Amino acid sequence: MWYFAYGSNLNVDQMRKRIGEWRLSKRAVARNYVLAFNHFSKGWQGYTANLKRTDKFEDTVHGVVYHISEDQLRTLLRIEGEGATSVDIHVELEDGNEISHAKAIVWNADEKEHEPSKTYRKTMEEGFSQHGFAELYEKSIFGKFEEQQHKR
Repeated sequence: MWYFAYGSNLNVDQMRKRIGEWRLSKRAVARNYVLAFNHFSKGWQGYTANLKRTDKFEDTVHGVVYHISEDQLRTLLRIEGEGATSVDIHVELEDGNEISHAKAIVWNADEKEHEPSKTYRKTMEEGFSQHGFAELYEKSIFGKFEEQQHKR
């Protein structure tokens, strides 16, 4: 199965520690979603990334699809903790292909956004770098928190 990672699981070192090896990984985009840091994680001691559906085609979340087993997905769900659920998601690959039933892990969180912990952010940034995402994308994700700090 394909698993769409958009947060700290972009980091290949973390993924190896969590599930071992996978068959393949590719950069992908999920349309009609935005990234929201609205899920509090005790493990990360702060807020983590979550997918929030918008139904606006222009809203996109960049991530990576990993080809993993069902057991590996169950392991990820257990690690992500209480409230984490697996949902089907449609993603577009860079080569123009699409995956209509990738799995993504989400939380039903209606809380407002909060800045992620430094450790979580660093783990995500390392994942972006490992997959060759442009630094500009990182800035667009975390820039909103830096803008808030300047306003204070």
